Amino acid sequence: MTAIPDVPYQDSLSWLYPPVLQENWRNTAQRRLNEALANALRIPFTDQSRFVFFSDLHRGNGARTDLFMPNKPLFLRALRHYYTQGYTYVEVGDGDELWLHYDLAAIRRAHGAVFDLLHQFYAGRRLFLLYGNHDMRENGRSPRRKDGIPVHESVLLHHQDNGQTIFVCHGHQADLTSERFYAITRMANRHVWRYLRQLGLGQVQANGTGSHYRLERIPKTLRAWMHAQPRRIEQRLLEWSAAQRQPLICGHTHFAAWSENGRQPYFNTGNGIHPGVLTGLEIGDGAIHEVRWLWDGQHARRESMRQQPLAAL
Repeated sequence: MTAIPDVPYQDSLSWLYPPVLQENWRNTAQRRLNEALANALRIPFTDQSRFVFFSDLHRGNGARTDLFMPNKPLFLRALRHYYTQGYTYVEVGDGDELWLHYDLAAIRRAHGAVFDLLHQFYAGRRLFLLYGNHDMRENGRSPRRKDGIPVHESVLLHHQDNGQTIFVCHGHQADLTSERFYAITRMANRHVWRYLRQLGLGQVQANGTGSHYRLERIPKTLRAWMHAQPRRIEQRLLEWSAAQRQPLICGHTHFAAWSENGRQPYFNTGNGIHPGVLTGLEIGDGAIHEVRWLWDGQHARRESMRQQPLAAL
């Protein structure tokens, strides 16, 4: 996972974002994140509690455009491991791809085993589903339930002994293309990007850590702009976290991120759509861990990348 930079993100397209526009977008992002924090579902925990966080799985209908399909066996193995080990699962948004599909029924049919396992977690009061921009309905409204399971915008983990809090949300609250231009972005994804994928254009190539990816076979300028967006969103999330002095766990950018050496405590789960690699975060034994699950076609392997005590956040 990438470490958090000390300086604001800059790139060759910075001229497209004059200071007045950047300030407007920053203010909007901070307002939305403040609202999400104020309305967050509070979850008490202790040093003995165990949580696992995954996001951006983008479960589809099993067709060619279903980015989750290659990693379905890996995800099931990982989630079964966490179920038997007593973890609480927090899905940090964009678990399902409702931009490309009109309802959840087709996704439920394609991934019945996944939803059955989610219901097992829920029955044991060990599941919290958060929504992201790709979980939202055609009218832009957030879902209240998925397959009968409640869905929340955000949660706030609250340590019962020392009062420490960790805020968890998807992160699209800092993405103005999702917040202000939702209808346009969703339409482009459904009617343009979907067919580019079917033609083999805009394919995603990633490294093994989930800390970097690139888009192939699309125009250079468009590719540069799309590569820059996650870093700009990440910068807004970092600024908010620093202003609030609030440890933050997000998804959305698809870039796994880790904070250490006294830097602002912002963490990103990464994603689960790159074949053979699933990145995530764990909390347990009073520490936060970054983990990576790998799949060789038959076996799943968990790797613990690094960890740090929660008290250091």
